[in-house]
Amino acid sequence: MKVQVMISLFALSLVAASAIPAQASSHREAPFITTMPKLDSSDFYMFRSYESGRSGFVTLIANYLPLQDPYGGPNFFTLDPAARYSINIDNNSDAIYDIKFQFRFFNTNRNISLNVGGKTVAVPVVNVGPISTTDNSALNVTESYSLSVIRGNKGQAVTNAATGANTFAKPVDNIGNKS
Repeated sequence: MKVQVMISLFALSLVAASAIPAQASSHREAPFITTMPKLDSSDFYMFRSYESGRSGFVTLIANYLPLQDPYGGPNFFTLDPAARYSINIDNNSDAIYDIKFQFRFFNTNRNISLNVGGKTVAVPVVNVGPISTTDNSALNVTESYSLSVIRGNKGQAVTNAATGANTFAKPVDNIGNKS
């Protein structure tokens, strides 16, 4: 009798569990994000650097524009130049940032045109041929960014050590090898 009651309770709990709807989140369900897809933050990673000689450093990675994969081309979203993308770090658990990394993006359309059937036609896609780390002449849209580090109410622009400028070139997203 006791075993039969336990089996019945177990079966009842399975039926009850199957009646509870599963809830999951997709990034497009957040209020108003469908009107601002370029601001859709999908993931944030923070880990101790694993490079040799950099064990005292922490790496921060923020992902935006989810579900943008190479097969989704040929047009890819750029980051929004009208937005400020921020990473807030709270070092003392008071729910107020102690350090803020603030990024502003700049997009440049090179307006590459190609001769198509004797006509010059502007190209609306990101690239018109192969690109690499050493040759981006076929890249139609380039992105760059500035970075400020803010502590309290004081911000300081970060200088690119390689160029001395206050802007950095954003690497091209993985747009695949067939673009």
